[in-house]
Amino acid sequence: MNSKKNTSILSSKLKNGINRSDNGGGSSSQLICAANHNSVIAFAPPSSSPSDRRNVLQKIISASTAASAAVVIAAKNEPAHAVAPFAPVDALVPATRVKIMIDRSVDIASKLIDAEGSIDIQLSMLHDLEHLLLTPQNFNIGTTPIDVPQQPAKSYLDAYANYRKSVSILEKPGAMLVQNGEIDAWKRLKRQEKVMEDADEIRAALNYYTSNLNFDSDHFVLTASKDERSKMIREDRIPDVKTVIASDMGLRYLLRNDILTACDDARAELKYQMKQTDAGAAADGRELLGLLLIAQSACRKWFALIDEKSVQEALAIVSKDG
Repeated sequence: MNSKKNTSILSSKLKNGINRSDNGGGSSSQLICAANHNSVIAFAPPSSSPSDRRNVLQKIISASTAASAAVVIAAKNEPAHAVAPFAPVDALVPATRVKIMIDRSVDIASKLIDAEGSIDIQLSMLHDLEHLLLTPQNFNIGTTPIDVPQQPAKSYLDAYANYRKSVSILEKPGAMLVQNGEIDAWKRLKRQEKVMEDADEIRAALNYYTSNLNFDSDHFVLTASKDERSKMIREDRIPDVKTVIASDMGLRYLLRNDILTACDDARAELKYQMKQTDAGAAADGRELLGLLLIAQSACRKWFALIDEKSVQEALAIVSKDG
């Protein structure tokens, strides 16, 4: 592998490393995320790395399908029925197209390794990968563009209004300044995200689903073990609904960024291998396959947060459309 290829892959990693700071990433102590075109803003302690944050989020995230042993907690600490995050199946179609593209790329890259003895066969497979990874796929065809929201979710605004009522008169101006600062930061992030969606159709496809998600604002499922649940209750550490929703969205964004980074790296590797074959050398698909498998793994984890019935319905729609 030459220095030009290394530089290309490094650039893609740096680009998505910056993207990790939007919507649930970075070192900020605030976790800002979207739900149903708006946003829930919650506070969470920073973690040292994306994997650390992912582990924290997975521990407190609401399960999309409740296990029979799960304890259902309501916002007012009353028994309730858990309602999983929901979005129309049509909103999942663009992301499903992304999933199919990644799966097909993995399949071709696997065969590319097996065809190392035949340059002609490798050239044909590289051409197929070029079509999948380096040309527009129109993942978002047929979707209605989502306008950038003008303000966060009502639940956030109501929560801050209640907080301001509880503080002293001297603290009220400071609380208002803090809230206004958070809302301004949120608006900037949403505008930046829209620009990045226009430049990356995979990002736009995955965001289209999460932007259409609806959450129950009163209930969530606590999926900790029995002992952990008892300890959390004794220590009054049960998270509130806004924090759980923010954690759910944060995990989805972390997995999305893993997909984006791996796909960017795979594109850089593919370009390098195409240059190798143009020079008359055989393509080595091992690293390309490894990067695509990383993208596939992250994509499967992203889809694992969605109801299986919705996933199957979306797959059926995409298969029917061809």
